[in-house]
Amino acid sequence: MTTTTPGVDPILASVLQRRLDAISKEMATLLMRSSRSPIFNEIGDLVTVIFDAKGRTLAQAEYAAIIAFGARPPLDYIIEYFGDDIHEGDVIIHNDVFTGGNQNADTGIYMPIFHDGELIAWSASKGHLADVGGMTAGGYDPNAREVWQEAFRIPPAKIYESGLVRKDVWDLVSANIRFDFVMEDVKAMVGACEIGRRHVQALVARYGRERFDAHMQYVIDSSERQVRAEIRRWPDGVYRGESEMVSDGIDPTARYRIACEITIAGEEITFDFSETDDQAPGFTNMPPASASGAVRIAFLMLVAAGGVVIPTNEGLFAPIRTVFREGSLLNPRFPAATIFGNQMSDEILECVMSALAEALPDRVTAGWAKYMTTALHGTDPATGEPYVTLTVFQRTGPGAMSGAHGWDALGFSGTAGQMRSADPEMFEITSPHFMEYHEYLTDSAGPGQWRGGLGTRSAWRSDGVHAHGVTMGEDIEAEGATPGLGLYGGHDAGLNRMLLEFPDGTTKEWGSKEIVDLPPGTVIRSWCGGGAGYGDPFERDADDVADEVRAGLLSADKAADAYGVVVHPETLELDESATATVRGAEKEQN
Repeated sequence: MTTTTPGVDPILASVLQRRLDAISKEMATLLMRSSRSPIFNEIGDLVTVIFDAKGRTLAQAEYAAIIAFGARPPLDYIIEYFGDDIHEGDVIIHNDVFTGGNQNADTGIYMPIFHDGELIAWSASKGHLADVGGMTAGGYDPNAREVWQEAFRIPPAKIYESGLVRKDVWDLVSANIRFDFVMEDVKAMVGACEIGRRHVQALVARYGRERFDAHMQYVIDSSERQVRAEIRRWPDGVYRGESEMVSDGIDPTARYRIACEITIAGEEITFDFSETDDQAPGFTNMPPASASGAVRIAFLMLVAAGGVVIPTNEGLFAPIRTVFREGSLLNPRFPAATIFGNQMSDEILECVMSALAEALPDRVTAGWAKYMTTALHGTDPATGEPYVTLTVFQRTGPGAMSGAHGWDALGFSGTAGQMRSADPEMFEITSPHFMEYHEYLTDSAGPGQWRGGLGTRSAWRSDGVHAHGVTMGEDIEAEGATPGLGLYGGHDAGLNRMLLEFPDGTTKEWGSKEIVDLPPGTVIRSWCGGGAGYGDPFERDADDVADEVRAGLLSADKAADAYGVVVHPETLELDESATATVRGAEKEQN
């Protein structure tokens, strides 16, 4: 029997929930279409959110999940920081990782929403700004040892006060940013929040403050009930998992252990990372807001694998507790450098999935090929202007799971597949680069009854002047990285490789967290690994394997070696008799 809160109409609650969801998506659309940076308008490295007056999440558009789940902690600090000094027309900017931020480049704009003189909600937009000061354009530099070298820290500051721009604060922020278009992106973020403010005010004006609050509380409670019911289906117990980060940007041979203890007790779950290694001396530390966001991404993958769809709001994460030891890699002490932190989502995911592989075998994914990308900056010889760009088109493959292949070229787990790749032509138009090729990497998927997702291979030429490139990733083969593990007979994930071909004919293997000079004409070649497989490859449908050989995704040699599937090298037709013989012999041997 379904019970309802007195005075609450479940149908209206659903309508309001969907309306807020639509508002958050409209905010994101406006932000992407009015922004100047490809990081926003092409890639979508952003989030837009509606919070209630207390700062609880009501709805959000999750283009970049690691940012989305990092939008709430700064608002908690903002509300405490300003207290009663919040007024209609105020707009607050924030990026500081030591007061709730997840990454200094991921800057948030927060706008209070009033109705009849009372604070009723907040609208927010948060995204990766192309530059926020620091010693290197774009902020990514393995030489950074402290936060001030990475970025201009912005604790909560009003850039608009009672509807009027604070010229002093605006000029202070813009004076510490290299690119003029960044402040135009900030204006777009303010505009997105304004759209959210108007729509929420109209919604509350239509239904009334008390009715609106009561129905949104019902929505939050409903999400919490759903997720608690889901956790109750999981076996109680204490489970442990580990992952490893290779290289800290200072020492390429350094190894850091990320360890978690997961406790499932009834309808609640605790993720305790206290045994994770101490913080690194360089930029490979992860603020707790980012670490918590990564845990939430992994948790939602497990929930979604059960076919459960729950609206994203405060109730969704009510049964979750996270623990990050102060002074560790996932909760570094001030003034640690942390710009690489978001990229450590892959390690968090690997930790969680490895811990729960036995408890939830039908929900976990096999090992992923960890993220690999570069940040490129310099001067465009065609314009004489500085540029900065991210090569997020480099895509690794996620692991397979029971009943499903890994999603091809999904890439970074921190975006959960929502962040887009820039169009290659826009990459060439907005920065001095020429794309030679970008395609799936043949044989990159880890074999299994369900194979891992394919990785990609790419090559592009850098024509920038005084150009530098920074790698921001993991799983570099030349550094001796360990691939993500296959599950239940599936093969392991692939590894990544980056090669620089300089104009003088010399070459260099590029490390996972390394800054290098890029003389004009340098060609960067990238091979991104695929995900690990799940289950015995010989149990995979032979026709499916043969189809991939014909599509060029799998070589005939690997089809025979890994899957026992024989495909004629010239006609590319499946040889059913030979396949049956090979697979039969394998079964007899085992």
